[in-house]
This record gives sequence, C-alpha cells and structure tokens, in this order.
Amino acid sequence: MFISRRAIIIAAIGASFTASAIASSAAAEDLPYGLISGKPYAGTTLTYVAPVAGQYDGHAARLQEFTDLTGIEVEFDFVPFGNLQERILSHKVAGDSEPDLINYMDSWGPALKDMFMPIDDMMIADGVSMERYFGAHQQGSTYDGKVHGLPLRGHAQLLFYRKDLMEKHGLAVPTTWAELVEVATVIKEKEGLGIASYYSNKNGQNVPVWMNLMWSNGGELIKDGEAVFNSPEAVEALQFYADLENKFAVNSEGAKSFEQGDGSLSMGAGNSAFYMGWWWHYGSRILGKNTTLTAEQVGFAGMPAFGNSESVTFAMSMPTAINVESENQEAAWEFLKWVSNADLEKANVIDKSERNVIVALHRENLIDSEVNAANGGLQAAAAASLGNSRIFPQLDSWPEIMQLISNAISDVVANGADPKEALDAAAIEAQKLLDRG
Repeated sequence: MFISRRAIIIAAIGASFTASAIASSAAAEDLPYGLISGKPYAGTTLTYVAPVAGQYDGHAARLQEFTDLTGIEVEFDFVPFGNLQERILSHKVAGDSEPDLINYMDSWGPALKDMFMPIDDMMIADGVSMERYFGAHQQGSTYDGKVHGLPLRGHAQLLFYRKDLMEKHGLAVPTTWAELVEVATVIKEKEGLGIASYYSNKNGQNVPVWMNLMWSNGGELIKDGEAVFNSPEAVEALQFYADLENKFAVNSEGAKSFEQGDGSLSMGAGNSAFYMGWWWHYGSRILGKNTTLTAEQVGFAGMPAFGNSESVTFAMSMPTAINVESENQEAAWEFLKWVSNADLEKANVIDKSERNVIVALHRENLIDSEVNAANGGLQAAAAASLGNSRIFPQLDSWPEIMQLISNAISDVVANGADPKEALDAAAIEAQKLLDRG
C-alpha cells in the first residue's frame, strides 16, 4: 500500500502532539514519594506480613492515601512478634509467592536474604537513598553489598531515669557506668529504688546491655572469623555488669530473673529508678495506660560510656522486603516507597489521637522540632545514640552464638561463675559454629 510523504509527515506531527500531550498529562499528575503516575498497577492487591505494633497500625490507618494515588490495595497480615520469625520461615520453606512484602528483624536477615529481592536498581531509578538513615539501620538492610529492604521500624538504646528523684537529691545525669553506680547508690539509699537491670537468658535478652559495655571498653564479638568475646576487655565488661547486682547492689529486687520487659514495667510501676533498654518501652511500658509515672518524672539520655571511652550502643531495625517469589514486585516497590516516606513517618509519630507511636528512622525526623516537641525530645536523644551505634554480626550462626553468650552471662550473675571461664567456654563452642560456616 502506497503512503504519501505528506501523510507520513502528518502522522509524525500527530504522534509528536500525542507524545507531548502524554508528557504534559504525566507532568500534571506528578505523584509524591516517587510513585508512578497513571496507576499502572491499579487493581493489584498486595499482601504484607508485619508484626503487631502501633506503628504498623498507623500505616494501615493511612493506607487509603496510597490506594487513592496508585489504585493498589494492601492487606496487612499482623502477626505477634513472638511468632513472626516462624511465620516467615514457613513461607520461605514453601517457596510461597505470598506474602508480597515481609517485615523482619535485621538479625534474621543473613538466614533469610535469599527470600528477599535486592532493590538497589529500583532505588537508583527512583532516587531513594539509604543515607536518609543512620549507619546501623543501613547495615541492617544490607547483605553482600546489596540492599534487601528498607528499615521501617528500629530501636535505639537509652538510659531512662527518674528525673524528679535526680533533681530532688541534686544528682547529675550519669555519662559513665561508674557515675551510674554512684547516683544509683544514692537513690537506692534515699528512695529504696534501684536499676531495673535484666539478666534473664531467655532469647538472649541479657546480651545487648553487656554488648554496650563491652564495645565501649574496646572489646569485639567476632573478628576475622574468630570468636573474641572472651578478651580481657569483654571479661571486664561482664564483671562490671554482674557487679551491678552482686557487688554494688544497686539493682532492683528481682533483676536476676528480669526479662527486658520486666525491667521497663518495674520502672513504669514506680518500683525502679533507672532502666537501660529500647526506646519503644518509653511510650507503652514506662509511660502507658497501666503505669503510674508521668512524663515530667522520666528523663532519658544516651547509654553511659565505660571508663574514659565514648559510648557505643547497640541498635536494631526491622526492614520491609519484597518477596523474591512475588508476582507483584513492581507494585510492591510502589508500596515500599510510600510506606517508607518521611512524611508518613512524621505524621505517625506526631499524631497521638489514637496511638502513641514514637518510632522514627529518618535522620531528618529524629532531629525535627515538631517530632521532638510531640515526644518530649525522645527522638533527639535517640539520634545522639544512633550516631555511634552498631548491630549484631551478620552471621547465620549469630542467634546460636548469642544464646551461648547469654547463658554465660546468666551463669556469672545468678550462679557466681567466673566471667573469664564462662566466656572462654562460650567462645570455644561459638568457634565451632563459626568454623562450620
């Protein structure tokens, strides 16, 4: 069929106008958070496994914005945290294409990473940078040099203290562990309230506080494939941690068997003057519906330093990843861009009408004046803590190694075992796990 040159020119002009119109329409429909305009994934329904927490409730409550922008529906599958790892592993073993999105704890990542789709290329294409998070939270989402998720939930460790009692007795906030013992001794003598330390070896809960001491004292956990957590620095840190209970006697009654939640609840009930642990305990366990304290009575600061060194704290995060078997990966990425955006996070921690969410991970939000005004400055304290924080070793065998250390700590505190002998024995068993790969 013959087509005249004139017809070709007209068609080309028409195509040019059409392309221009599409571009203008797209520009007019520019969406926030880097979302794709035109709703190319409208009608898709994503499934998302997440733990039970007020923060995720807040995301679900604001989900209509995402659906209005993209046409994508999202079904949240809330799982109690204690059952979350088991649920994820069941999907991994089965090779399920659902859920499309999975929220997990960073220390589980090395064993789960093959289940998660690397997202580096998508991040580059949409201008999403991990630099918006502190280093510890960046590391918790990165395996073998590739990003496998975006951190949505994360925790810094802080020292919580009875501000009213410190002021009453003219005491300064401790910045070292030795100073903590000094002020805790005064409070214990004057008020009968101690430190809500926790030494239970259930799920390795006693390890993180000791890690803060150990790192601040120059110790390490694993170095060049060798278990070195029985070094003189680590032994000294464990001795001091045990001395809080057995020598200085500054702990609250029951600390030997306390889990971390017992410690924060003890402070919230007015039975302890100090608590060292995750910041999320502040909004629900130290101050909450069933606690007796008010915000005016509670202060918080970064974890103390050991000796003359600087404080080094443990941090954790819970990234959300895209299931590598998902049939809706592009739509899942759209949701991940939306749910991780700084505006949503800020709204979640400022709005106290239905839930008291305090968790923020974006650097800009942690130092934001409105965010801190709504939360008594908690995020600024967390930002200072996260500035020099570290995470668990990214090893498949870490959960088993952590439990060995946890058992050693418990043996020293509860049974009077020698710290060096306990850590030496744990290091021998840990090395077997490391050698096994």
